[in-house]
Amino acid sequence: MKHTKIKELLTADSPRGEVTVKGWVRTFRNSQFVALNDGSTINNIQCVVDFENTPEEKL
Repeated sequence: MKHTKIKELLTADSPRGEVTVKGWVRTFRNSQFVALNDGSTINNIQCVVDFENTPEEKL
C-alpha cells in the first residue's frame, strides 16, 4: 500500500478512508495517543493506537 504524506491528509477536502502514513513519533501520551510527523509539514497528525489488537509489524 502506498503511504500518504501527512500534509496531504491535513489539506484534503474530505476523509480518505484507510490510509498508510510513515514518519516518526513526536509525542506519545497515555499509552495510546501518538503525534506523528513525516517532515512534509510542521504540523503533526494524532493517531489513536490500539496496541493490543495491532500487529507489531504495522506499527
